[in-house]
Amino acid sequence: MNAATQQVQAQALDAAARCLKNANAFAAAHIDKPLFKKLMKQGNAPRLLVRLDWPGVLRVFDPSTGELVAESLPGKPDQLAPATADRIRAR
Repeated sequence: MNAATQQVQAQALDAAARCLKNANAFAAAHIDKPLFKKLMKQGNAPRLLVRLDWPGVLRVFDPSTGELVAESLPGKPDQLAPATADRIRAR
């Protein structure tokens, strides 16, 4: 691959990154409700409200109290956010 081709590819990647950044800001400004929300029941355990919010943060609430039970890292719904871990340790 020659230098001119590499330069054109680099410019195309930069343009795509700028486009994605703008689209992210646009989505964040216009998403005003959860992307997903549903009650979850596991066996005899009480129900929990599972909600997926922008930008890909999974939150679990106790629907009777509204208390946040767990929260994920953005874009990593299976990884506990440090703030949630700190709140659990403080109990």
